[in-house]
Parts: sequence; structure tokens; C-alpha cells
Amino acid sequence: MTDPVLGEGLVFEGSLSLEWQEAPLPDNAELARWNADGAQLLGAEASLEEARSHEALKEESPALAHELQRLEFKLDILLRLTAELAIHHSPLPSPRTVRLSSQGLEWIGADGPRVGATGIASVYVNRALPQPLRLPCRVIDERRVGEQRTVRLRFVGLSDGVVEGLDRLIFRHHRRLVAGARHAPE
Repeated sequence: MTDPVLGEGLVFEGSLSLEWQEAPLPDNAELARWNADGAQLLGAEASLEEARSHEALKEESPALAHELQRLEFKLDILLRLTAELAIHHSPLPSPRTVRLSSQGLEWIGADGPRVGATGIASVYVNRALPQPLRLPCRVIDERRVGEQRTVRLRFVGLSDGVVEGLDRLIFRHHRRLVAGARHAPE
């Protein structure tokens, strides 16, 4: 059975910095800008996570492969320093326990938004990129498990590029969890 918020398929479960701003859903022009920014952000995040393998290049030109590795190292340092400065100037919001899919998210905790509200969930998908992924959504329901409140938000108006980027982000996270479980001591 398909979940009405999270859809079907893999789901990211963990802690992410997240903010909520109650607001009307964006108009088409603003939504197009947010989708373009979101696709670009998710693409940048994916490039940070790529395995940097230059095996074929090492065989053809070891000096060029070494130089590329050196440049990547320098860029990583520059990116980390820039992110630290940005976070120092404007700290990331507190991490929240979430379940995230390309269709919506579950915000676990008492501080989630009210049911029926529309607004923007700003999700920080990578601390090295302190820019939020702005996701317009509608709060469709909430549920309680014991004392724990879970608010369910469905995304509205995401482009195919943003949906695909979120799916890839979630898949990479899942792949890392599986790899970590394989290498964990028994």
C-alpha cells in the first residue's frame, strides 16, 4: 500500500536541520525559482557525495590524476571553510528527527506545524552546503505514538528535477547505511 505522504520506495530516516514557515503556497514564478534552486542544490550535494575515482585516468595520465586529486582536496577545504563562515554568520536551525521522501516528510516532535497549514519546509540536506532546500507543502495530518507527535507534510509543486534529486539523495543515504551495516563488527 502506498503511503499518502511518503509514497512508496526508500525513505530517509534521521536527523536534519529543518525550519518551518507558515505561508501561502508560492505562485508559479516563485515556485519555478525554488525548483531551479532546489535542483541546483541537490546536484551540488550529489557532486560532493560522488566517489572520486580516477582509476582510468591514473592509467592514462598519473600526473593529471594526481593534479585533479590535489585540486579536489583544495576545493574541499575551501568549501568547508566557506560553510563554516556561513554557519557562523547564520547558524543552521536545530536538527529534527524526520522521515523524508521525494513526496513529503514526517516531522517527529512536539514543535511541528499545525494540521491544515501551508508553508515552506526549509531542509538543510548537507552541512557542507548551508543553503536550505525550500519545499512548499501542506500539513495533512498528525498522529501520536505514545507521547510522540508526528506531523505529516506533503510537498506541493515540486519539479521532476527536484523529485529525482531527492530520490537520489535518499538512495545514497540508504546505500551508505547498508555499506556501514556490512562493515560493522558483529
